[in-house]
Amino acid sequence: MKILWLLLMLSLMACGTKTTDTVLDLKEAMAFGSMKELNNINPEQEKDLLVRLYQVPVLGENCFMETHGICRYKYYISVSTFDEYPETNIFKLSNRGEVTSVKWLAENKIDYVEIELSLNKYTKEALANNSSLENKVVSVNLKIDPKKLIEIPQQ
Repeated sequence: MKILWLLLMLSLMACGTKTTDTVLDLKEAMAFGSMKELNNINPEQEKDLLVRLYQVPVLGENCFMETHGICRYKYYISVSTFDEYPETNIFKLSNRGEVTSVKWLAENKIDYVEIELSLNKYTKEALANNSSLENKVVSVNLKIDPKKLIEIPQQ
């Protein structure tokens, strides 16, 4: 019986201390990331969702010459409806770099939005510091509702 209790306690301790990558990423976002309210874009346009963009530095990359700095950021989108009991969700974007522009596109569906992001491959500070870095600009169309986010690269 004592062995069963010991095994039960060990398994409960293992469950309680297990931390997923998502939890670690969200801790980073809350601790030293920055947040941008995307609903403030085009304030005259009515919006059905509350959408926020979280920017978190990617640590451990070495693109700076003779110093340290942030080479790229990873991004998260949080979304929430405006209901009495709102649906909420958080999505991790697959693209990394530095967002240079955000456009809130027209929408015709309830609890749905399309947002266009433009990203540089590296931060402007990294590009200024290291001339050997090759910048690439990527545009991504985000189709967002409370249940899913779809990233569509633009040509």
